[in-house]
Amino acid sequence: MSALRSLRGRAAVLVTLAVGIILAAVGSLVVTTFADRERERVDRELVERPPEALARALREGSGPGPGSFTRALGPPELRPEGRFFRLIDGGEVAFAIDAPGNVGVPSEPGLRTVDAGEKSYRVLARPGPNGTLIEVGADLSPLEDRIVGLRNRVILIALAGVALAGALAWWLAGIALRPLGALRSAVAQVSTTRDLSTRLPQNQDVGEVDELSGSVNEMLARLEGSAAETERALDATRRFAADAGHELRTPMTALRANLGALTRNPDLQGPDREAALREAEQEAERTIRLLEALQTLARGDVGAALPRETVDAADLLDVAVEAARRRHPTIEFRARAPERGVEITAWPDGLRALIDNLLENAARHGRDGGTVAAAIDPRAGGLRLTVDDDGPGVPAGERTRIFERFVRGTGAGDGSGLGLALVLQQAQLHGGSAHVEDPPLGGARFVVELAPGATLR
Repeated sequence: MSALRSLRGRAAVLVTLAVGIILAAVGSLVVTTFADRERERVDRELVERPPEALARALREGSGPGPGSFTRALGPPELRPEGRFFRLIDGGEVAFAIDAPGNVGVPSEPGLRTVDAGEKSYRVLARPGPNGTLIEVGADLSPLEDRIVGLRNRVILIALAGVALAGALAWWLAGIALRPLGALRSAVAQVSTTRDLSTRLPQNQDVGEVDELSGSVNEMLARLEGSAAETERALDATRRFAADAGHELRTPMTALRANLGALTRNPDLQGPDREAALREAEQEAERTIRLLEALQTLARGDVGAALPRETVDAADLLDVAVEAARRRHPTIEFRARAPERGVEITAWPDGLRALIDNLLENAARHGRDGGTVAAAIDPRAGGLRLTVDDDGPGVPAGERTRIFERFVRGTGAGDGSGLGLALVLQQAQLHGGSAHVEDPPLGGARFVVELAPGATLR
C-alpha cells in the first residue's frame, strides 16, 4: 500500500501541511514586522536625530556655504556610513556631499524613497534658511540585506520545522492508529477463518475505534444469523430429500405394484380389482400425508424464516376438531377452550399442524369408536394444550422415543413416524415443550405447553 494512500500517511501529510501553513504565516509575519520596524528606525534617525554637524551648520546664520558645510560635517571618515547630504536652492542642487548623481531633486519638504541605479535611498528634505532645502539621505542596502538574511533564516527554520513535523506526525499517527491496526488484524482473521462467531475487541479506550468495532460486531452478528439460517435451510433441504427418498420408497413401491397388477391384468374384475384400487388409493393418500409432514418439518427446521402473526389458539382448536370429526366420523371428539380466546404470536400453519397431528394420533391409536378430548387451559405466563384418548396408552419406556422422527410406538400400525416429531418440533419452535402423561380417560394424554405472545425462536 502506498504511504500516501494509507490513513497514517494521509494524517501525516495533513498535519505536515497544517504546520507548514502555520510556519509560513508566522514567518511572513516576523519578516514583515522586522522590515517595518527597521524602516521606522531609519525614518526616526532621519527625523528625530539628525547629525549634530548638520544641526550646527543649520544654525550658523543666513545659510551655510560649501566651505562652512564641509567644515561643519567634518572629514569623510567620521561621517555616518551610507548617508549623503545635499543643499537644494531654487530647485537645483547647490551643494552635495557623498550624494549619488542620479537622485532626483525634491520639490517640497518630506520623506520619500528613491531609487538610484541598483540602490534605494530613504530621503528627508527639510526647509532651510532663505527658501533652501537641506536634504539628508540614507542608503537602504544594509537594511534590505538584513531583511533578506532574516527571511532566508526563517525559510530554513520553517523547512526544518516542516520536516520535523512530518516525521513526528508520521510517528504519532502510527501510535494513534495502532488500535485500527489491531482492528484490521481481527477483521483479517475473520476473513481468513470465516468464523463469523469471532467478535472484535471493544476495549481500545478510543471512542471512534470502539464504535467501529461495535458496528462491525453487529454486522458479524447479523451475518452469523443469516449464515445460520442459510445453513439450517440447506440442512432442512438435505434432510427433506433424504427423508423423502427413504420414506416414500415403500408406499411408492406398493402403489407401483398395484398399478402394475391392474395394467398386466386388464380383465381383472370384482373384489380383486376393487381391492387393488383401494390399496392404491390408500398408498397415494399415505404418500400425500407423508409429503405434507416432511414439508412442514422442513419448514420448521428453518424457524427464523417463517411468517409470524397473532392467532387465536381457541379458534384454531375448534377448526381442527371439526376437520378431525369429518375424517373420523366414528370417534367422539370433544373440545374445551376459554370463550374469550387465547392469542399467541405463532406460525399459523405450524400451530395448526401441531393440533391436527395430536388429534390424528389420538384418533388412530385410541380405542375404535372411542373418545378424544382436546382442551386449552390458560396458565400464568402461558397456555396448556392437552389431547386425551381412551386407547391402550403409551408404555413408559417409549414416551420419549415416540417424539423422534420415524420412530413408531408399539402397535402404531402403518403410521409414518413423523406426526409426533412434528408436534415436538412445533412446540419447541414456539418456545414450548411436549410430553406424554396418564389421562383420566385411561389412555394417553399428550401435553403441549406454549407461551402466548412469545416470539418464534
